[in-house]
Amino acid sequence: MEYVVGIGGFAVSGNPDDIIKTFALSTCVGLVYYSMRKRAMGMAHIQLPVCRSMSAGDKPSRFADAAPEFLLSEMKTRFGITPREVLISLYGGIDSKGESDCFRIGEKNLQMVKETLRKLGLVYNEVDTGGQESRTLVAYTSTGIVEVIKRPMAFRSGPAGPAGRTGGFLR
Repeated sequence: MEYVVGIGGFAVSGNPDDIIKTFALSTCVGLVYYSMRKRAMGMAHIQLPVCRSMSAGDKPSRFADAAPEFLLSEMKTRFGITPREVLISLYGGIDSKGESDCFRIGEKNLQMVKETLRKLGLVYNEVDTGGQESRTLVAYTSTGIVEVIKRPMAFRSGPAGPAGRTGGFLR
């Protein structure tokens, strides 16, 4: 089966025939957990750094300060994995250094994911983060391999908007 993880979503699988994908990570962070022992994988598409208050439609996988623990809990519950056996990879979180990005969401997302993983005592491998390329991930449960497909982010300039800023991201 093929799972597509949308913005703020997650998927887990212990079926070796499954593929988990997420598309167009820019400022968002892709968090991937893999257990070689159980051949189980989990992926979250993290959108925002901090969960101030969870609304009815929100999932913990949407937030950098909640997703690492949530995804680990899902994998423990469903597959019996232990934190020591999980290989952790990070993707995305572009460096949006354009003048129009005063919020620096990509950098904040990465920083918060790393901080949260450290607090949980989890070691991660920062595989493909930063830069100015959008990333699509295709992950294979049978092997743990994550294929990264990159596209450059295009910046555009134009007339000043309401805040007097120009530019933005094209997807």
